Amino acid sequence: MAGEILTLGRSELARLLRAILREGDPWQAAGTAGLPFPRVVEGIQQLLDAGALVFDGKRLQLTEQGQRLARELNVTAAPDIRCLACQGTGIDLGFFQEVTRRYEELARGRPEPLAAYDQGYQTIDSVMRRVALMVAQGDVEGKDVVVLGDDDLASLALALTGLPRSVVVIEIDQRLCAFIEQAARRAGLNITVYCRSLTDRLPPELLGQFDTFLTDPTETEHGLLLFLEKGFMCLKKGEGRAGYFGITRIESNISKWHIWQRELLNRHAITFTHILPDFSLYANWEEPGEQPIPDLPPFARPSPVPWYRSTFFRVETLPEFQPPEDYVIEGGRELYEDEDAIDKVWRSPDVDTAITASVMTAAPTPFPTQLTLGRHVIAEFWKCQNREPLRNLKQVLELAVRRAGATLLNMKIHRFVPDGFSALVLLAESHISLHAWPEYAYVAVDVFTCGEADPEVIIELLKDYLQPAESAQITLERGLGPLMVLPAMRPETEAASLGSPSLPLTI
Repeated sequence: MAGEILTLGRSELARLLRAILREGDPWQAAGTAGLPFPRVVEGIQQLLDAGALVFDGKRLQLTEQGQRLARELNVTAAPDIRCLACQGTGIDLGFFQEVTRRYEELARGRPEPLAAYDQGYQTIDSVMRRVALMVAQGDVEGKDVVVLGDDDLASLALALTGLPRSVVVIEIDQRLCAFIEQAARRAGLNITVYCRSLTDRLPPELLGQFDTFLTDPTETEHGLLLFLEKGFMCLKKGEGRAGYFGITRIESNISKWHIWQRELLNRHAITFTHILPDFSLYANWEEPGEQPIPDLPPFARPSPVPWYRSTFFRVETLPEFQPPEDYVIEGGRELYEDEDAIDKVWRSPDVDTAITASVMTAAPTPFPTQLTLGRHVIAEFWKCQNREPLRNLKQVLELAVRRAGATLLNMKIHRFVPDGFSALVLLAESHISLHAWPEYAYVAVDVFTCGEADPEVIIELLKDYLQPAESAQITLERGLGPLMVLPAMRPETEAASLGSPSLPLTI
């Protein structure tokens, strides 16, 4: 039945029906379904058209057909277990009552959010709950804190606690920069504001200087990684630094979550310590009388209460953490809008005009074609003349790592019976691998390093040790842009085929 009337997958449909049964209100269902808003709109429209759902002007209700569909998907009305006092966050703000009052006063008259910059600010309680959590985790008192993008005015709340050693803001919107600076002066707060886009290089004095960063990235794949990479650039090296950020399921599908989690864990020595769903609630941003989706009754009128919410994350650095190198990219709408964006079904009138007036380029290039994360050398060693390669291989690999300026994390060398070997070296900068075919006197070598480590040094030392009569190699630029093969660093010889005569490689 589900496949006959809907384009949503069974898992997506089950999430949507569960949210409708629990919430009733279409906006709250959209906020808690765990689906991008365009998919929620698509699903509700199709359910209404199929007669599985009705809208009475206030609430969505399943018809008999919709109830059969729910039973088919094993969906029931799950109880709402959220604490009414803390809205399910587990944070008591009693300790911060005075800070909350002063923050509310300073935030009055703030600039209205611009959809062009994907802006939308949180409720006062949500901002203070974030600050309370950061304080409780030891990431504010006596710390240097940087806020990347501050439409929530979190910098004011942090500084009002009197706990940070310093607070720095990096913000693209000149209106917000001026507002934060004026509010900080009135309240005598130690806040420094840099008005610039994160697509540019950060000021050198900010790199590697902070204990904690806070950001709410745009939720395209490119934009999200850009914001978080810039946050990690600001952190000091070593363990115990913290990064905080909020991401929704309303404008970011679960596959996108997988991509950025994998990328962050692969690139950086960090661990996730907190993933707190529905932690932050956003104030409604609609203009009076606005019609978000006028031809779809459940969403024709704005919600009377806040509905847009995000999950709050905390990551912590490990001892081997190193801040990544800074870079410049061209950026435009692809940093702010993709198929999951609310604007795909609800277009705000200020998007086009504001983006034209922004500091961003009008001809964007997908992120990040100018970013090189590392170099990957793939080498072929034929007719290897070292007859006892395992005798000193460990020592040679350790020497190669040191000379290349890399950091050795682990090494495993496995000897096969009757002959052959594989070696894998785990680096903070990536890896080295070797695989030997003694019957062909052939060794396949793979060296991938990021940062300042030089993979060519490792290749040359291994070549000197294994003594191949013939060799060939290619070097790849690694990153998130197009795969590029670099010109050879030195003349290459013809690679031998498996049938080539060769000297024995005794193991």
